[in-house]
Amino acid sequence: MASRGKAVAGASGVTLAASSGPRYCHYSRLCECFRIGDEYEIIDAKEGESFLVNKPGCLLLSVDHLEAGFRLPLPEVAKALLNCWGVLPIQLTPNTWRYICIFGVICKVKKIRGSADVFRAHFKLSASRASRADIYYAKHQIDRMHIGLSNKYSNNKGWMDRLFFVRQRGGAEWGFPTVIRSARKDNFPKLIQDEAKASDSLLRAGVRNGEGYVTEFLLVKYGLSKPWTAAELEAGRDQEANEDFAEQIPVLAHMVYEDDDVAAVVWVPSAVRVGTAVTTTLVVPLPTEERPAKARAPEKGPGRIRLKKKATKEVVSAGARTPPEKGDGASRPSASTKRRPVLFDESAEEAEQLRARKRKKMVQATPPRDEEGTEEEAEEAQLLLRRKSEAVE
Repeated sequence: MASRGKAVAGASGVTLAASSGPRYCHYSRLCECFRIGDEYEIIDAKEGESFLVNKPGCLLLSVDHLEAGFRLPLPEVAKALLNCWGVLPIQLTPNTWRYICIFGVICKVKKIRGSADVFRAHFKLSASRASRADIYYAKHQIDRMHIGLSNKYSNNKGWMDRLFFVRQRGGAEWGFPTVIRSARKDNFPKLIQDEAKASDSLLRAGVRNGEGYVTEFLLVKYGLSKPWTAAELEAGRDQEANEDFAEQIPVLAHMVYEDDDVAAVVWVPSAVRVGTAVTTTLVVPLPTEERPAKARAPEKGPGRIRLKKKATKEVVSAGARTPPEKGDGASRPSASTKRRPVLFDESAEEAEQLRARKRKKMVQATPPRDEEGTEEEAEEAQLLLRRKSEAVE
């Protein structure tokens, strides 16, 4: 894509010009946020281009794939899966890439050599009926490893609108298919020796809040992304305190008009997602004094006086409670701690639950008895035995 004639946005964020020629979707700070090296070249995708577009030597990706953990260069397990299925990375949904990345992290945590066959033993590739195209997703096998994600990742709509191309500057091959085609039939693999042991160790294992594993810090730590550079090591990005540094780098999206002579840059208000309804001009909101009367909020009248009912329960006043101090360590946990992934084993938890249920049943079935009552019952039983023996004699 030629860069001549590109206008620079002014202080208002919008530069108006005669818009003619094709319109491209451009993402700034994309390489910085997802650590895309200089050996790769980012090429903007033209508006209206779908994933069926094939450019020689280029790989079509989505920003959602990068957010799901897709990194360049790809790890060997991901390459083997693409070659086994015969599909491109863009043909897999973002949640499928989350499963692949989380699977790689779990294998590193459990010190297991994860392979493509082990992944296929726990996940099966299925065609997406909603897309009506060659789009596929991975679903869990029955009684196998389970990876749980938050509800906000249950819907993958809109990820096809954030496309861009990547090309290797050296002209090297990618090592996996680069042409859109239908996936091969995914049968259950035959596992032998080490792979069978690795698959058995992952049985009934699962992850809660699995998206917490898809952070740049953990991806680099477990070898799913390129290692830290010297500049990043000096900045301290390899420290656990800076594990969320990538989330703090915003990725800005805007449309670029390009022609031989004239160009215009149009910033998208959402700053992240690019929809179909993108206009060439942005309307500046009016100040509160110049707003029309309809837009103003109605003035509130005097509030009504309502009598409160007599409380039947004890109410603790606000002054009686001791407010937490600012420097107190027992404050509310942050959002990052709540999203931390939890690796657990379902079989162990189910066994403990069954044992607890059995103990409760045993306690309910046997009523409590005092020591004095047991002694009296024993004496009565002895008297009955004596009477029976005398009657027999």
